[in-house]
Amino acid sequence: MIKKLLLFFLTSSTCMTYAQTFSTGTQVLKDDLSVNIETNATTTTLTLTGPSNAWFAVGFDDNATNMFSSTDVFRTDGTTITDARTVGNQLPPADPSQDWSLTSNTVSGSVRTIIATRANNTGDSNDFVFSNSAGSMAVIWAYGASTTYGYHGGVNRGATTLGVTLGVENLEVLDFKTYPNPSADIVTVQLINDFEEANVSLYDFSGRLVKEKNINSFDNGINLEGLGSGIYLMKVRSEDKLGVRRIIKK
Repeated sequence: MIKKLLLFFLTSSTCMTYAQTFSTGTQVLKDDLSVNIETNATTTTLTLTGPSNAWFAVGFDDNATNMFSSTDVFRTDGTTITDARTVGNQLPPADPSQDWSLTSNTVSGSVRTIIATRANNTGDSNDFVFSNSAGSMAVIWAYGASTTYGYHGGVNRGATTLGVTLGVENLEVLDFKTYPNPSADIVTVQLINDFEEANVSLYDFSGRLVKEKNINSFDNGINLEGLGSGIYLMKVRSEDKLGVRRIIKK
């Protein structure tokens, strides 16, 4: 059984390093509001840009044509992100389970860029299931006049269909070390080639993203507390390099 598990994770490591990705590309919804949705075999990455002084939102659904169609919604007031679902003509209420993880929140001039990730299929009936395949995706969008949620007005909302195509990545192998491994609490990630920063993603046996952190030479520890004992897959990405290791939580 142990040999089979190790074989499974060796195969998973290879697949995750070179797996195909699918993407909508960056699509302008209106003015300075744009969206990019990218999936790999397990994870969806949402990049949403909008006015830095206003709230904005995007919704996903096979039949998303308006703001009142019980649509899975990602919204932000510029400070926090909320996993929500439309319920009639009101602010989409937050889901009991908040499945999006914020990766970054940056402002350049008058434009804010939010990057967040979640599993393609969270198992939550409120959440849209993203497919790691080519096709199309219906989305709705809206933004307000300030960072306080309120009525967006008729011209600050809409619906469209995005094309999803195969993404091409030419990633070199990133070499890094982890220690101690196995570990009961903190795993240190040491980048061999002295990259200043990297993104670390940790996945459980089912392929679910359980931890994510941006590291640098001053903060390169990954806290495993709260995770169950077992084998996890660590993916480390820096610029155009990607590496994968197996991590054992004691």
